[in-house]
Amino acid sequence: MLNSVPLKFIFLVLAVILCINILMEGMIFYSNNRGDAFIDYPNNGGAVSAHAFAYHHGACQQHLGLPQSAENIPLSPSAYHMDRPQGRNYFVMGTFDLDVTPPIHIALPYWTIRNRPRFNKNTGVLSNLGNMKQTWMTAKNSRPEDGVFIDVGGWIGDSALPSAALGFDTYVFEPVRYNTDLMHYSLLSNDCKLSKHLTIVNAMVGAENKRNETVFVSKTRSDNSAATKKQALLNIAESDSDWEQPVEMIALDSFFPPSTKVQNLKIDVQGYELNVLRGAKRILTENKGRLKLRFEKNEPLLRAAGSSSQEVMDYMTSLGYKVTKEERNDIDME
Repeated sequence: MLNSVPLKFIFLVLAVILCINILMEGMIFYSNNRGDAFIDYPNNGGAVSAHAFAYHHGACQQHLGLPQSAENIPLSPSAYHMDRPQGRNYFVMGTFDLDVTPPIHIALPYWTIRNRPRFNKNTGVLSNLGNMKQTWMTAKNSRPEDGVFIDVGGWIGDSALPSAALGFDTYVFEPVRYNTDLMHYSLLSNDCKLSKHLTIVNAMVGAENKRNETVFVSKTRSDNSAATKKQALLNIAESDSDWEQPVEMIALDSFFPPSTKVQNLKIDVQGYELNVLRGAKRILTENKGRLKLRFEKNEPLLRAAGSSSQEVMDYMTSLGYKVTKEERNDIDME
């Protein structure tokens, strides 16, 4: 007991410092017996209740589920559930700046609120996070019955959550376990209203199926995690807390059965886009004339992965697709 007193004291001091910082910013601090903690805002409409935060597998009773029998999908059951992360999992609850009632709540890494003009610290409202606005506008101009939305490289659900909120059956793939954990918390914070239109898959998407892959995770910027260390560190500095996380790889053609109607496919995988598309050749062919593709155009990342935006476009052109819009960071094809 005596040996444990200093550690408890240190932890108490750190907790007090964190709480003081939170109170100074007008936030509310919660924690649970999983060793996790989150921050909410007084004006956030009570985003997360205590019972919802006490996460357990199957907490949301209504689920979109899988597009085919789990026995036919070469992924472990753990890919669809939430695990306890290593160490404490601190995060922030925010709301999307979208015209929808009730508002969509999202769990965010704590680093996103630091020096980010898109995040209002007084209200917890997020403006223009990732692909949020583009996905929202695309979904608003589409019909749920015309097909599913596939989000590859979903980060924390900045595209998947708005899509599901509009009633589109959405499948989001994300290799970083910490990020999919946050998406599971977001489902709970929205009173499980989105879970009937959203399936979260913790897996890397590629050209083939593999059991033993790794993803290089940046502790300070989990949105820059990538298949290799070289790709992950192109945009950020290396940290002693970075690590390689084991993850399974799945091809979209293996996850979805033949004749699956797909109307939107978004890919943001730090240069690995061509591999994702090669593993979705059947889906792309079956849905030609219906499917709209958006992929990230980042030439340094694409080169680091051994391809280029031109090679991606050439592959899609060979399948009968054409460019409909080209922006600085994204290319749309259909």
